Amino acid sequence: MALLLTVQNLSVAFGGRTILSDLSFTAHAGELVAVVGQNAAGKTTLLKAVAGLIPHGGEVLLTEDDRTLPAGSIAYLPQLTQVSSRLSVFEMVMLGLGRRLSWRVTPDVFERVDETLHAMQIAHLADRPVAALSGGQKQLVFMAQAFVSRPRVLLLDEPTSALDLRHQLIVMEAARAYAERTGSIALGIVHDLMLAARFSTKLLMLAQGRIRRYAPPAEVLTPEELSVVYRVEASVERTAAGFLTVIPERPLDVDDGIHGHVHPHDHEHHHAAAAPK
Repeated sequence: MALLLTVQNLSVAFGGRTILSDLSFTAHAGELVAVVGQNAAGKTTLLKAVAGLIPHGGEVLLTEDDRTLPAGSIAYLPQLTQVSSRLSVFEMVMLGLGRRLSWRVTPDVFERVDETLHAMQIAHLADRPVAALSGGQKQLVFMAQAFVSRPRVLLLDEPTSALDLRHQLIVMEAARAYAERTGSIALGIVHDLMLAARFSTKLLMLAQGRIRRYAPPAEVLTPEELSVVYRVEASVERTAAGFLTVIPERPLDVDDGIHGHVHPHDHEHHHAAAAPK
């Protein structure tokens, strides 16, 4: 039995206000799942609940070969914030090994960090202070810090926000490659729907604290779903290279008469599917 992340009846409430209600889905080994939806839909709350960082109802189960994996198998990478550390890139990534570090850094630690830096294409920055890097470079460093401990589930909170186009592509490709190479699972909040569709196995679309759709990108990104969830009139086409592209045409007014509701069975599509090529 391969790696499975199973979320059952997950609910989160703060101060009497329900943020997430009765969420259930399963993610499989090698998948990159993009969490999408409007602001305040509960996306970050979902990732923090899965990571065990906030109280929640329901269950989050991580199993592999019929055994339950410990909470330390899940790594949560928050949104990139201001970094003033004087540590070098190599030192910052090495901190990701946490408890494995000692006063004497062993050759296997150096080898693992070096291997991770090369996989992220940032080995040439190893001696640079993290604070001196660009936003995109910093994001790659912190992803490398998460990767080096080899988590079985990687949770990425808006990993491409404030990055230029080149680094958006590099970051998303790195997340997908990590999941595929290690047989792990990656969940990432992505606001750019075309970026999400290009790199993700599935999209988990939230609306008003519930799962609206959980399926391959082509089944989620439809004009109907975009009108209900994002309140825009849009068309969805494929580029010459086969990638899905969303073409927004106009925002919808309240008077347009489209009212959202959750499809109770749409989020039960748990079969694996390849991202659009």
